[in-house]
Amino acid sequence: MIGFLFKSSIRLGLQLLLVVVLAWILIIHSPLDPVTQYLDGNVFAISAAQKAALIEQLGLPSFTDGSSSIAWWPVISQWFSQLVDGNMGFSHLYRQPVTEVLWERGLVSLLLMGSSWLLALVVGYGLGLVAGLNANRWLDHLIRSAAWVLAAIPPFWLGMVLIALFAIKLQWAPACCAAPFDSSFSQQSLISMFQHLMLPMITLALVYMAPLILHTREKVIDVVSDSPIEYARMHLQSRSAQIRFHVLGNSLQPALVLHLACFAELFSGSILAETVFNYPGLGQTLVKAGLANDVALFLGATLISALLVFIGNLTASVLAKKITPGAQGQCA
Repeated sequence: MIGFLFKSSIRLGLQLLLVVVLAWILIIHSPLDPVTQYLDGNVFAISAAQKAALIEQLGLPSFTDGSSSIAWWPVISQWFSQLVDGNMGFSHLYRQPVTEVLWERGLVSLLLMGSSWLLALVVGYGLGLVAGLNANRWLDHLIRSAAWVLAAIPPFWLGMVLIALFAIKLQWAPACCAAPFDSSFSQQSLISMFQHLMLPMITLALVYMAPLILHTREKVIDVVSDSPIEYARMHLQSRSAQIRFHVLGNSLQPALVLHLACFAELFSGSILAETVFNYPGLGQTLVKAGLANDVALFLGATLISALLVFIGNLTASVLAKKITPGAQGQCA
């Protein structure tokens, strides 16, 4: 296990380095003008001299002034040296240190992804269990068809449908944003937080649970047809006891491994969901930083995002090794 963790640490360092280099290359070759984004499209309202002064004032990278080349590796190495000291730079978009921006929006994003992850696990595993125990019956066909439909639906389209239905038509939930943070955690603040979280959480969970439903169904069918269940039936063990002692134990752990291995899909879906619902999380911050060429914020958000995905995949690999040595979690 120590050797596995050491190799994982080396792999994490190389992956983070590669992610930062690729992010920097994308920023260099981006056709977007951060000054135009900063002025909301009114680029002709300032002169060339004012634009140059604004670039210097905002701390934008030198290639935004029309420079054809830039020594990007010294800039990256300098950014990494500052990162070691805990300094991720200053965001000209939010006029705050990058660490403060990522901390505020990272907590909101983790709340969304964590609640969606848990909801998808509980509901997805439960539906897959029901489908597997009723294989080839009408309930199984219904759940399986719904799972395939959910797997084919883009998160942004599903989010807009939920907004139109529950926020505009029925007015059961807010259409956007997150509830203001209230350290008192009163009943009213918790209700408001849940109301703002409900639609993006349901959107992410519905799309994210589809592979889990299908995988759990197949695993339950395999377990039910295996010899331990046949032996339990021969000894007249009740169906509930068979499910409790055999089916749950042999299907829940693989489902958990799959769910953790698919964390990258959850994060990519959260970027779309946060954009649709104007939810101020890490995904929306990453998009805004890219559009505004906020290099420090974009690199910081990219780094944290890659770290979260790596932690999810690493947890899945460790859990898979504990269940079946040599196995690896894969997202179906």
